[in-house]
Amino acid sequence: MKRIVISDGGNLHETSKVCKKYNLGVTVASFAEPDNFENVTNIINDILKAYNNVDIISIHGPMHDLNFGSKDCLIREVTAKRYNLAYDVSKLLKCKNIIVHNGYVPGTSFPANWAKRAKAFWDSFLLDKDNDIIFFIENLLEHDPEIIIDVINSVNNNCLKMCFDIGHANVFSKIKIIDWIKEVNKNIGYVHMHNNYGEKDEHNGLNNGNINIKEICEALEQYCPDAIWDLETGEYEKSIEWLIDNKYIK
Repeated sequence: MKRIVISDGGNLHETSKVCKKYNLGVTVASFAEPDNFENVTNIINDILKAYNNVDIISIHGPMHDLNFGSKDCLIREVTAKRYNLAYDVSKLLKCKNIIVHNGYVPGTSFPANWAKRAKAFWDSFLLDKDNDIIFFIENLLEHDPEIIIDVINSVNNNCLKMCFDIGHANVFSKIKIIDWIKEVNKNIGYVHMHNNYGEKDEHNGLNNGNINIKEICEALEQYCPDAIWDLETGEYEKSIEWLIDNKYIK
């Protein structure tokens, strides 16, 4: 059976109840927000208390205004600083997976040059990191997977993989979701699961949108069978029921 987790969206106690009810792990989203790094000790204590007897599988790292392929060295430095803080938090929470956005905006930077800077960033950043903690680059505005594939392949480090967000691809991509899965293949180690109608990044439940979730799940099982599936939606229970009905959860 699949390893399936729930993103908590900062809603610790409600998510904890659902995780315990269905025996699922959790992704902690608190540290996607930069201000929370100013109060790390208290927030971590709250997280550990809320998720007593729940497996903390991953954290969503900081994402606002960061860009590891930026032409501005100061932005790359700030990005590294924030990612290091997320790395420290992951060790305190004893989880092995960190989701990060890449900051790439199509049309604002020549892709090949951006990817070269991104490679240099990760080559340096991962030098002193534990080899059992994995960073996952999440797609957001990209029209296709090429720039993420270029970075992951050029860095060639098992600690760097892709988080494929199917909802983001449905809104922003110029190619089919299935084609992302086929192209990125086993480099997809993490999947954000939610639905929408192709116009807004709504983070609806799995059965609330125009994405053919059954088709997507079958492709994920075929091309990246070891990937963790993360329900990144507030509509937890209906999505979990769909996964149970389709035998992805016992």
